[in-house]
Amino acid sequence: MAQIEFERQEHEAKMRKMEEEMQQVFTQKVMEKEHKLRESEADLQRRHEQMMTQLEKQQHDLDEKRRQFEQDKGEFQAQQRRYQQEQEAQQAQKAQHGKNDKAKTHKRGIFA
Repeated sequence: MAQIEFERQEHEAKMRKMEEEMQQVFTQKVMEKEHKLRESEADLQRRHEQMMTQLEKQQHDLDEKRRQFEQDKGEFQAQQRRYQQEQEAQQAQKAQHGKNDKAKTHKRGIFA
């Protein structure tokens, strides 16, 4: 009987030891996974911040290009208006000279 009791106690001790070891392994694995999770979260946060910074820079560049485009567009339109006005003035001047030339030819008549 004593042998059976001894073996039972030995078996229980062995089982407690295995349970403690399993608990330690479990705790270690949980800690490792939590550490990996924190690293992943930190990495995601860094990537998010980088992407936001990059997006803000792209937005700024786009705004600058849009501003430059609008400025260039305004200058081009102003230049086109000046060119159009010059063309109209030249046409008006040619038309005026044409009237003066016709008037001179009519005045000359047959005796000129």
